Amino acid sequence: MAYLVLENGMAFEGVRIGAIKDAAGEMVFTTGVVGYMETLTDPANAGLIVMQTFPVIGNYGVEEADEESGYTPAGYVVRSLCDTPSNFRSTGSLNDYLVKKGIPGISGVDTRRLTAVLREQGAMQVILCDEVPENAAFLKQQVQLIPCEKAHMAACDEQKAHAVLWDFGAKRSLMDAMKDRGWAVTRVPFDTGAEEILSLQPDAVVIAGGPENVDIPDKVLGEIKKLLGRVPVLAAGLGHQLAARAMGAGVGKMHIGHRGQNQPVFCTLNGRTYVTQQNHGWEVKADNLPGEMIYKNLNDGSCEGLLHDGLRCLSVQFDPDEQVFSLFESTMGGEKHA
Repeated sequence: MAYLVLENGMAFEGVRIGAIKDAAGEMVFTTGVVGYMETLTDPANAGLIVMQTFPVIGNYGVEEADEESGYTPAGYVVRSLCDTPSNFRSTGSLNDYLVKKGIPGISGVDTRRLTAVLREQGAMQVILCDEVPENAAFLKQQVQLIPCEKAHMAACDEQKAHAVLWDFGAKRSLMDAMKDRGWAVTRVPFDTGAEEILSLQPDAVVIAGGPENVDIPDKVLGEIKKLLGRVPVLAAGLGHQLAARAMGAGVGKMHIGHRGQNQPVFCTLNGRTYVTQQNHGWEVKADNLPGEMIYKNLNDGSCEGLLHDGLRCLSVQFDPDEQVFSLFESTMGGEKHA
């Protein structure tokens, strides 16, 4: 038996899954029907207690080739965990994977009720434990960025451009998308300086997303400022927030955030609406925006993307798609940097 205890005093009973240990952190929910492997390794979920709203999870097993990164959440919550997966790519059960990765979890929870609570009251701190404590201590998990090794990856086809991927928590799928477009990619860790990045002679710099509950020093924003205007910059996820802050915008905590594969985003440049994949709990504030807000969430009107022509910077809060890459490539003309 296990319990999920919320800071509002509610407690949900269930059964332990995964690693046998307690967990604490901010609880969020994701509405994706598929992609639990990607959810469990999304850098944006690091340090969070993640709940899947889809009722049955684990039915197609696990395939570690689908992992997005080395980051994992602090805990995992599902309604029903399938222990008899069926898929030709499966290499094992989801529960065994959770144990291997050290991720504690709970199943049998009334996730519909819990989702309704979070929608009404907002994301909150929770504890996953064996017994309901008399005086619960709700602690926010602080995440440490994982430094990557500098590496160069060739384009899948004929090379069109060379991009430096500034890694604050890059997803494997982002790197694959860049290579598939004909970009050679040089990946550098988050503590790399602007001048070192420029010395690599990139045609563009991509600021990758990552965990939001991490302290980003002001020095990093200063390094981003040094890049702006000297080389085209594409920023995504956490990178969107960092680039916006470097240009003078503010960010704020959202009520429940956007986490799922069906967020509608309106593009002001062509009047079209795109269904996007997102995973974030903070937003760039719509007042005093640098540049032009070209992407807007149709559910709540929040800022989903900025374009600053003068600085040749495009930033998006969602996972970049074909349209975003095409738009960014149109800004990559001219001199690479001063």
